[in-house]
Amino acid sequence: MLKKLSEISYITMGQSPSSKYYNNKEKGLPFLQGRTTFGDKYPYFDTWTTNWNKEAQVNDLLFTVRAPVGDINVSPCKIAIGRGLAAIHPTSVSYQYLYYLLISNKAKFITSSAGTIFDSINKNSLESIELYIHDDEMQKHIINTIGSVDDLIENYNKKIEKLMNLGLIKINLLNSKKNKIDLSSITKFEKGNELGSSNYFDYYKDNFINYIRVGDLLSLSNTYVDKNICNKFVEEEDILIAMDGAPGRNAIGLNGSYSSGLYKMLCNKDKKGLVYFELNSDLNQNIIKNMSQGTTILHASKSIPFLKTIEIDEKENEYFNNIFNEIFILKKKVSLLKNIKDKLLIKYFTNQ
Repeated sequence: MLKKLSEISYITMGQSPSSKYYNNKEKGLPFLQGRTTFGDKYPYFDTWTTNWNKEAQVNDLLFTVRAPVGDINVSPCKIAIGRGLAAIHPTSVSYQYLYYLLISNKAKFITSSAGTIFDSINKNSLESIELYIHDDEMQKHIINTIGSVDDLIENYNKKIEKLMNLGLIKINLLNSKKNKIDLSSITKFEKGNELGSSNYFDYYKDNFINYIRVGDLLSLSNTYVDKNICNKFVEEEDILIAMDGAPGRNAIGLNGSYSSGLYKMLCNKDKKGLVYFELNSDLNQNIIKNMSQGTTILHASKSIPFLKTIEIDEKENEYFNNIFNEIFILKKKVSLLKNIKDKLLIKYFTNQ
C-alpha cells in the first residue's frame, strides 16, 4: 500500500552549530554536516561537537537534504547532524526495511527537491513523499535476502580494514627509520578532467562509463558520462587520490573516467603496494594536510612535489604488494556483491 513517509517515520532536520561548539573526539558527539563524510553504509567521522540538540539516534537513517539530495546512511550511534542532513526515525517499519526503501526511491526525493544554486528538500516535502510499503511477510523476506548480501559486504570490508592496518603499521615504522626520497621518483600524478555537470547522467546506457569524483572514493555514485568525451581513464588496479575537496583521500577498485579533483598514480606494477601505503602513511597524510589551502573547499595539489617515500628491500616490497593485492581482490568481491544488491533492490522495489 502507499503511505507518506511521515506515516512510517519521524523526521528531524539538522542545523549547523557555531564553530565554537566543535570539539575533539574525547569531548563531544560525532558531527556530520552532509555527504562528504559518508561511507558505503555507515558514516565516517572527522568532526565532533557539544551542546547540540539536533541529533540522530542509533539506527536512524541519515538522509542528505542538500547538495546532493537522497544519499543515505545508517547511524551507528548517537550523532549530531548539520543542516545538510535529516534524521529519519522509523515508527512503524524496521530501520533495515526503511533503509532499503529509501535508497530504492532516491529518484522521488530528487524530483521533489528545488533550488537555484543547488538542490535541496525541506521537511514538508520529505514527509509528503508517498512510498509503496510491502506487507510484513515480504518486508522480512527483503531484509533477510538483501541483508545477507550486506553482511558479506561488511565482512569483506572488515578484512580490508585489517589488511590496511597491517600495511600502515609497517610503512609508518619504516618511514620513521629510513632516509626519505621523493615519492615522485617512483610514481607520477596524472590529473583528471572536469567534464561539467551538463554531461552527467544518473542512468547507464551503451558507451556510458562511471564518472568518478572525490565523493566516489568513499562510495561510488551512479554518475555516468559518455565515454567518447573522456580523455582520462582509470582501471580497477589503479590508485586514485584526491587533492581537492578531501585532500589525501584515496581508493583502488574503481573503473571509469575521473574528475579534475583526482589524480591517478602512474607507477610500475611492482611499486603499487609501496605507493598505495605511502599515500596513506602518517608522513604523507600530514604533509598533504599541512599544505592544504582554502576555506570552503580545500586544495592540496602543491603538496605533490613534497611527498616522500623510502628505499626498501625486495622482501619489504613484496610484503606491501601482497597486502595490496589481497585488498584489491576483496574490493572486487565487494563490487560484485554491490551489483547483486542493486539488482535485488530493483527486483523488490521497482514498479511498485
